[in-house]
Amino acid sequence: MAIKVKRAGVRRAQCSCSMPAVWWALSYARGALVIFHSPRSCAHVVREKDVGSFHRLVGAGTYAPPSPVPLLTSGIGEGDAVFGAAERLRACVRYAAEKYHPHAVFIGGSCVSGIIGDDTRAVAEEMEEELDLPVVAVPTSGFLDNESFDGYLSVARVLTDRFMQPPARVRQGTVAFLGDYGGFYSSYVQELKRLIAGIGLQLTVQFPTYTPLDEIQAVSEAELLIVLGSSMSDEKQEMLVAFAEELHTRFGTPYFAEAFAGGAEETAHWLRCIGAQCGRTSEAEEVIQREEAAFECVLVRARKMLDGRRTVLVVGRELHWLQPEILLRLIEKAGVCLAGIILLALFTEEQRTTVEEGLRQCTDVPILAVEDSASEELLRAVDFVFTTHELVDVGLRQILLGKLPTVGWAMERQLIEDMEHVLYRHTDRGGLIYG
Repeated sequence: MAIKVKRAGVRRAQCSCSMPAVWWALSYARGALVIFHSPRSCAHVVREKDVGSFHRLVGAGTYAPPSPVPLLTSGIGEGDAVFGAAERLRACVRYAAEKYHPHAVFIGGSCVSGIIGDDTRAVAEEMEEELDLPVVAVPTSGFLDNESFDGYLSVARVLTDRFMQPPARVRQGTVAFLGDYGGFYSSYVQELKRLIAGIGLQLTVQFPTYTPLDEIQAVSEAELLIVLGSSMSDEKQEMLVAFAEELHTRFGTPYFAEAFAGGAEETAHWLRCIGAQCGRTSEAEEVIQREEAAFECVLVRARKMLDGRRTVLVVGRELHWLQPEILLRLIEKAGVCLAGIILLALFTEEQRTTVEEGLRQCTDVPILAVEDSASEELLRAVDFVFTTHELVDVGLRQILLGKLPTVGWAMERQLIEDMEHVLYRHTDRGGLIYG
């Protein structure tokens, strides 16, 4: 029986709309109201994404019920494509102000409004004067923009320009997070919040998505702005760091983006850097020692079950999602033997080469293609499987790794528990655990 996966496809190229990113950046900015100058279907798309995010957070046990801000559309129709939809947008802004009484209205342009040539900025300025209410046009044009992340940063810049002032004082002991990385209620952000609290730093806001309009000043007044992200540098990460530099130049707010928290070692380094920059070196060392001691107790107990067990890693994602160096290091800590790695047929040739080269830098175990007959034999020979995609074979004990969800010792403790729990599954039934 060949190795098969569920719900998988080869990702060859992508095009992205900036409008969901506008909503992403404003959806929990209390006091805001968002209008898409677009057909109604555009709002439907982002609402569907919201539903997906809701179920993901519920499944992870990290859901907290904040209410998103109102989202409206001007409802561009077929006739508007000929005659323009500026008057429709004006009517939508008036309705929004009368019904919802927001502190500010943000208008996101779509590819449709861009193609028909509506001057969204001029309408926003006109309506702001009429209503005596901040009405801000976010410079986006849907699929006409180069990248979805452009919409996210466009919102951050608009919020900065309109609502952030030079700090009258620095609020010592406070930090602000820049970026999303799962959102304010994700296990990643909550764990970082817990760790920095241990060295005497308080997280005040996460900018832009989770910062109420009347609290934006906390960003420029923070003792330190911490850029969230990954150790794997990419274009989006570089854009986020460049924006942090803009804030520093404009307001003098120090920022930190030289290290990112991932596994235990990366998180310890991140904490030491934060502690050094904020003059809390000894406090950072105390937190690290405490976390390492607690984790060692977990390892001592876990090795009684895991020592000598065999596993295989099945990979169908690019490595910046998986962070294999962290996972492979943890497998070794637990005394588990990595018998090999299997690459699924879900890559382009270029992606496959990059993934294989990256994996060979982390380990010298055999790396097999899924088409290789030895790969199926390998799956049958191990005690359990780490996999980025759910495998159809229900007889396998699987730990599914969509993306490493948390940070530092908390993440590694969770994966240790996953390895223990999956071994309790009956060998005839297999089983699946979401890692």
